Amino acid sequence: MVATRRTLLGLMGLGLLAVSACVSEDEGGDSFTLTGAISNVANGPVPAGTVTIRLEEQGVMDVAAKLIAETSVSSDGKANRVPFVLQVPKPELDKAADAGFTISVERDGRLIATNTTKQRYSGGSNISLRIEPILY
Repeated sequence: MVATRRTLLGLMGLGLLAVSACVSEDEGGDSFTLTGAISNVANGPVPAGTVTIRLEEQGVMDVAAKLIAETSVSSDGKANRVPFVLQVPKPELDKAADAGFTISVERDGRLIATNTTKQRYSGGSNISLRIEPILY
């Protein structure tokens, strides 16, 4: 039984090393690059418009979410997955009790789609996020 536990712990350690190796660090070491893609819950293309991805501190009740990092990309309305790259400062992320993503798609000043469920950041660099369309 002891050998099985050691093997399991060893594999878990290797898994953690593999996840941390996926993160691309800057030369200064104060930030790292997250890559990912946005997809639509409705199983269609991501709506055309400006897609804004925000990584925020979402773990403090009764306080507005504090921005950690933000980026915007453009969607042409034809792709099922829209890739993004986000530069994340390590000190702000380390201070966050519960970091999570907020995603919105806007076109002509109107909100077209957003995420309505919490999408936590749990480490790693290849993130898959989902949005839901807004029905007017």
